[in-house]
Parts: sequence; C-alpha cells; structure tokens
Amino acid sequence: MKKYSERMKIIVSAVVAFWALACVAGANAADMVAHKAFYSMKLGAVRAGSGFVGARGNMGLSLERTCGGWTMSQTLRMDLATPDGGEIEQDLRFTAWESDDGTSYRFFASNNVNGEREDFRGRALKESAVGTGNAHYKIPEGVKIPLPEGTMFPLGHTVWLIENALAGKRQVTVAVFDGADGEGPQQVTAFIGPKLKSGDHIPKKLLKSLGPLSDRSGWNIRMGFFELDTQQSEPDYEVEIMQLDNGVTPLLTLDYQDFTVILTLESLEEIPNPKC
Repeated sequence: MKKYSERMKIIVSAVVAFWALACVAGANAADMVAHKAFYSMKLGAVRAGSGFVGARGNMGLSLERTCGGWTMSQTLRMDLATPDGGEIEQDLRFTAWESDDGTSYRFFASNNVNGEREDFRGRALKESAVGTGNAHYKIPEGVKIPLPEGTMFPLGHTVWLIENALAGKRQVTVAVFDGADGEGPQQVTAFIGPKLKSGDHIPKKLLKSLGPLSDRSGWNIRMGFFELDTQQSEPDYEVEIMQLDNGVTPLLTLDYQDFTVILTLESLEEIPNPKC
C-alpha cells in the first residue's frame, strides 16, 4: 500500500478530477449552469488489505461565470479511520480560473493533513486549446512543468468528454493538468455508459428536494488516472460519476483500489451569471 502522504496526494487529485466533471454542462462551455453544490460523504467498499476502515466528511463545490472564463472552487473535509484506531484528518481547498478558449489557467490548492499544510499556486499557458504549453508555479517557487501537445485543463477536458459522450463514443483518452498536487499532467481514460433519460437515475425523493436542475438526462462515466508516458496496467485511482448534461452530479464514487468513498449530492443552488 502507498504511504499515507502519497495516498493523500492521490485523494487530492481524485477529488479535483471529480470537481472538474461536476462543473461542466453540455458540450458548449457557454451553456454551462453556474451553481453551488454540497455533498455528504461515507465509506463505500473496503477491500482486503485496506489501510482505512472508515470515512466521513463533506464537500462543497461552486462554478461561477466570469467575463472571459469560469471560476471554480472546492472545499473538502475528510476524516479517514485506520485499522489501528488512528485517524487522518484532511482539509482541502482548491480554486481555479480557466479561460473560455482553454489557453490560460490559474490555480491554487491548499492541502492540510493532520496539521501539516502544503500549498500549490501557479499559472499555465498554452499556444492554443490543443497546443503545447508550460505550467509555472509561484508556490513552490521556480517549478516549471512542460505540457505536451493536446494537454487539456480540467474544464476543457470535461467539455471535450461530454462532446464525445454526445457523439456516442464509449472510450476516450487524453492528458489533463490541474496543478492540484505539484505533479505534471495525468493520462485520463474515460469509459462512457449509454445515455440515461431524465428521472431514471435519481430517487424521486432526492429529485424533489434538489429541484429542476437535477431533472436531466446524463451518463455514468468511469475514469482511470495514470502517470503520463508509462506502461502501467492499473490506474493510480478511478472516479465513477453520474454526470448530468447540465453540470450537476448527483452521485460519485472515488475508488482508491483498496477502498471507495461515496459522495451524495445534498443541496443545489443556481448562481446568476454576471453582466459582461
């Protein structure tokens, strides 16, 4: 099993990956619904040899329109119980801004594990939406990471993913950079299920409490995250979500190979767009 510090970095990346998916709507970024969402958390499956036996916490997400792009923010509180009776407490805060054309991206991540805090701040620029580029970190200072041709930022990746879902594709792969853990881009392979009709995927009681924003069609999507340019057969982690076509994600599962964490949407609020 990975060391706890390495596992926490994987958890950060997995949660940010979900956040990107939860913030998209439809194949056109201009059609996205700005919104706030709040999720409860519980432990799912626990497999043999797991380093954790319990999980609790919550997560908040928001996507807001700006003039020329989108601001995305996330807060996460997660307490993981270990077999020896210990507990790992994690607080994650992540904010990012991504331009409409997919060439400019700014990010800040703060991850606090049992009182030990690690911050990342920087900016990434690309020649074009699908061109090469570089990420420059201010924290830690002086770090520069090259972005290979075709690398996408989180929001652009999800728009592209939904485009492929609408086109009927079932498996797609691309490199994605989010900056959340100080590492370079990851290779993300997504498996897209058949399109589900509105109301077929959410319990009626939950649908009523969440309102019309949750009454949409969507897909079950499972993504595997790999180190870039490696031949590894198993992903570092996987994320499985129910993605509605307007950006709302009622349910998701973070799969860390030996245990899973389930996040359930509890509240949802639309955010008005600014007058630009």
